[in-house]
Amino acid sequence: MHKQNQRQGLLIILTAVLTGAVLVAGAGIYLLLKSVEKPVSTEPSNLEETRVSSNSVPDSNVSEAPVDTSIPVAPSPAEKPTQPLQARSTIVTSNTRKNYGGANFQGEDLRGKSFRQAQMGGANLANSNLSGVDLSGANMGGANLARANLTKANLSNADLRGANLSGANLRGANLDGAKTDGANLNGALR
Repeated sequence: MHKQNQRQGLLIILTAVLTGAVLVAGAGIYLLLKSVEKPVSTEPSNLEETRVSSNSVPDSNVSEAPVDTSIPVAPSPAEKPTQPLQARSTIVTSNTRKNYGGANFQGEDLRGKSFRQAQMGGANLANSNLSGVDLSGANMGGANLARANLTKANLSNADLRGANLSGANLRGANLDGAKTDGANLNGALR
């Protein structure tokens, strides 16, 4: 009986030490990520810049993960590159897609916003109001949409693979061409 008490005591101590180590490591990573500065554009001012439209989400309401927020779209075959290909990859034009990967929109009212073709993999949209929002072509793989209001939302051609839609309201939502492989639809209203 004494050895069993010793083992339990050692297990408790080991658990406490490991938990403390994980907390310290997590705090260190958090502080490191908070200290990373956003890159400053060194583009010439005569280049076309991305404009923030009235349909985009204001940065003050968004808690974004430290990721690159612009993804260049390849030019159409009809467009002739005016620069060498290696230089074009750094240019931010109006053809970029907004990246909200890992962003925290939990409980936010996002009605009237457009996330058309946005990168939203891993975003937290739990309990958010996305009623009537354009999410067509958006990549929402692994996003948390638990109990989200998606009434009449446009999810056509959206990638919802692995997304959590448990308890979500999908009444009147357009899911034409949406990819839902591996999505959690338990309790979702349709």
